[in-house]
Amino acid sequence: MLEIQQRRGASFIEHRGWQVAASFGSAEREAEQVSKSAGLTDISWTTRLDLTGFGLKKGIPFEVKASCWTLGPHHYLVTCDPLARDGVIDELKAFQTVAADLSLPSPVYVTEVTSVYAQLLLAGPRSRAILRKLTSLDVSERSFADLSCGQSNVAHVRAIILRQDLNGVPAFHLLVGRDSAESVSESVLQAGREFDIVLFGLQALEVLNR
Repeated sequence: MLEIQQRRGASFIEHRGWQVAASFGSAEREAEQVSKSAGLTDISWTTRLDLTGFGLKKGIPFEVKASCWTLGPHHYLVTCDPLARDGVIDELKAFQTVAADLSLPSPVYVTEVTSVYAQLLLAGPRSRAILRKLTSLDVSERSFADLSCGQSNVAHVRAIILRQDLNGVPAFHLLVGRDSAESVSESVLQAGREFDIVLFGLQALEVLNR
């Protein structure tokens, strides 16, 4: 998504070791438009861990700030801020030790997949209408409430879709292969034109998270 951000005049800063878009002029205006309609940003700097194994009966309630998403039987995805990564890894190591002590059929395997996926964030009251143009997944409030997780094609690209609202503002995380991030971003922006979708940066995201 970097090229799109550069073309749209983004200013960049270093964040968690990544070059990320800080804003596209005014973080306050970006946040306001996201709150009123829709916006798209790139949060690929988020840490992502893939968990598999028969020792996983349910999601792990982390003590550090992290989210655990169910991808399938004995298969989970963990997302967290990079600053929380070491704490998450430590908790997973402790969980693996407990699993071994209980003689479970299979150990728990942890694979970091941060470099595998790009993570796009589509947020705003109109985000659901935009997403409906691009996927067959039922993203209605009844079927895909806050903290839901699903897998489907988005703009003809296989994706993991996570919903994690921003202080009541609907927000969908789209995890796609890095090679597909640019094309999916273009498709989202095209689908959102009728709703005046905007690109927004890290500073606007921080405003929305307050």
